[in-house]
Amino acid sequence: MTRIIKYCTLLSVSFLLFFNRCAKEEDFREKVELIVGRFEEDFFKLSPENVFDSLPKLKEVYAPFFTNTDDEFWRNVLMDSVHLVLYSHVGDSFKDIKKEIEQIVPILERYKYHFNPPFKKFYLFTYISHLDYDYPVIFSDSLLFIALDLYLGEEHPAYSNQPRYLAREHDRKFIPIDVAYAITESLISENKQTSETLLSHMIREGIKLYITRKLLPKEKEYTIFKYTKEQLDFCEENERNIWLYFVNNKILFDVNYMTKKNFIDPAPFTKMGTEFDNQIPGRLGRWVGYRIVSQYMRKNKKVTLKDLINTTDYNTIFYQANYKP
Repeated sequence: MTRIIKYCTLLSVSFLLFFNRCAKEEDFREKVELIVGRFEEDFFKLSPENVFDSLPKLKEVYAPFFTNTDDEFWRNVLMDSVHLVLYSHVGDSFKDIKKEIEQIVPILERYKYHFNPPFKKFYLFTYISHLDYDYPVIFSDSLLFIALDLYLGEEHPAYSNQPRYLAREHDRKFIPIDVAYAITESLISENKQTSETLLSHMIREGIKLYITRKLLPKEKEYTIFKYTKEQLDFCEENERNIWLYFVNNKILFDVNYMTKKNFIDPAPFTKMGTEFDNQIPGRLGRWVGYRIVSQYMRKNKKVTLKDLINTTDYNTIFYQANYKP
């Protein structure tokens, strides 16, 4: 990535921004340098007729985008009508991303403080994903990628084929949430065993949400879960009954795929067979997992976030939490 710095210095490339900021919190004093590149802006400025001549300079700056692709692929992207329409809308909505940068830098500062990654600089690249809903934000090592075409607002026609409960998540206010969550996901090992219990899945998701919350301590809690305030209020007011449902129905140690899907995956509401189902927000298992992990951390003050992220014994977290709302 040193090529980026060299290229910027020699050619005064305007699309790279150097952003330094000292964290205000007492515990986070170390500066983080964030280098920002607007890939979609610089790529779609290229002429299709001269794209093969123009790509080499772009590859020097945006090398990660050109892994396992050839020049013909990028020429086709440059001429693709869907990409071009999305680029136009992204240009209208994201003329600048100063606000997002100001939100992301403190997240990286806290990440660096708590997890001590071996990087002095971080790189943020924005791009157009062709509506790749599975990956709105990608974080790997020191590289952060944000697909701006997934944050055009819930009413945008690009998301007209999605149900409303999913479309509402395409708001730019969720960019910091997705950045913090992507960083957390990059740190935690996924359990690919089909025999994993619902409880283990809940607690692992709870760990992700707990650390996301710590990376965004000033964010409203309901936003972390992508709930409305009313949805979170419902969960908190009915926390005991929700927990008793899991216990009385003996599903905490269920390994059935559909059980995990019902309580973990996005949904307009969680099916629990009650007359209040339409008020119970989706992904309820993640919220309960977060509550269990929060209780565990309150009772284990010496456990650091780094300790927590490296914990794979989820049963120990559960029993030590002694979660009884």
